[in-house]
Amino acid sequence: MKSRNILILTSKTGGGHVSIAESLRDLITTDARPQTDPAAPDAAPLALPGITIIDPQPRFFHLHYRLVSRYALGLWAAEFQFFDTPGRARLAHRVFTRLVSHQLHGLLDRVRPDLVITTYPFLTYEVAHVLEQRPTRIPLALFFADANGVHAAWLSEQRIAASFAPTRETYEQALAAGFAHDRLHYIGWPVRAQFLHAYQAKRETRQAQLVRLGLASERFTVFLQGGGEGAARVGRTIEHILGPVDSSNELQIILATGTNRALQERYQNTPNLAVLPFTKEIAPVMAAADVIMGKAGPNMLFESVTLGKPFIATTYIPGQEEANLAFIQRHDLGRVAIQPEEQRQLLSALIHQPEQFQAMRASIEAQRQANAAAMQRIVPLLDALVEPASIRV
Repeated sequence: MKSRNILILTSKTGGGHVSIAESLRDLITTDARPQTDPAAPDAAPLALPGITIIDPQPRFFHLHYRLVSRYALGLWAAEFQFFDTPGRARLAHRVFTRLVSHQLHGLLDRVRPDLVITTYPFLTYEVAHVLEQRPTRIPLALFFADANGVHAAWLSEQRIAASFAPTRETYEQALAAGFAHDRLHYIGWPVRAQFLHAYQAKRETRQAQLVRLGLASERFTVFLQGGGEGAARVGRTIEHILGPVDSSNELQIILATGTNRALQERYQNTPNLAVLPFTKEIAPVMAAADVIMGKAGPNMLFESVTLGKPFIATTYIPGQEEANLAFIQRHDLGRVAIQPEEQRQLLSALIHQPEQFQAMRASIEAQRQANAAAMQRIVPLLDALVEPASIRV
């Protein structure tokens, strides 16, 4: 099998798009193929000299997301909803194309990819437009980054060589929007290799991880995530669940603060709580918890599923993540508990009446196995895209 260069375009506006890009990198490199689920068939990986993951957008977009996601979620929701129509989405694409065309041409000249993959909606139409101007054919693959329905910006460009839907919901939506059946594929939600490995090693590493964090190895443990930028309002959750959930101190928290230093400093010395700053190797720590809580992003949800953990959604980005709440409930992958009192009652039930949640745990395991099996399709499908482009002019 010939060597290939793959260019994965993503966005640093939040951690989700980058996480999918890294998951794809893991899946298609030889030393990180998904062999950790013994029930799944072996996958033959592409032999690659290198994979380039890059965000070609101007830095202004990153600054805008960071400020709005932390301090003006209402504005973010308004922007999301305003452009969520076919006409307005196409207008936004035309503007974005002007902003990124020069960078994209330079990037393609430098990397000389055999295949381009995008995990961001505003690098779909834009990239297809630039690729049409290139002297050689380079196939473009699109990976949807939403679980319960995608934004109109994802559906504007249908001339793509292949589109990959991570859930049945997004697959059906794309079909209804006119995507060609033979170029649309359901492939499960890609997760990073570290989560596949952590699922296998969770029993062996739980005690070591908790001791390393200064927590009790036998206490019920909550992994609380504030999002890649620490955007979720986690303060009220911590204050309500740490003290009065029970009188025996049977609960402790691993607080993932992301890059939010103010959040780190605020809870640095809180009893029964370990602060976890940003880390690339987060899966072993999550695997040490009994339940995952946080913002209803789809990557965190499917990472929880991969680890076999219930996910409790405590907040969401209006518009963008609101539909994920229904997805969690429909597939019984956890619970939605937005109010602190709901969160406290739910955790108390998980601790003292775990038998009530057997059906949920069975649903999570079924979803874990189905997703792992679907992910096996990704590498062969990408390989089929690259084959016609293997001979350069």
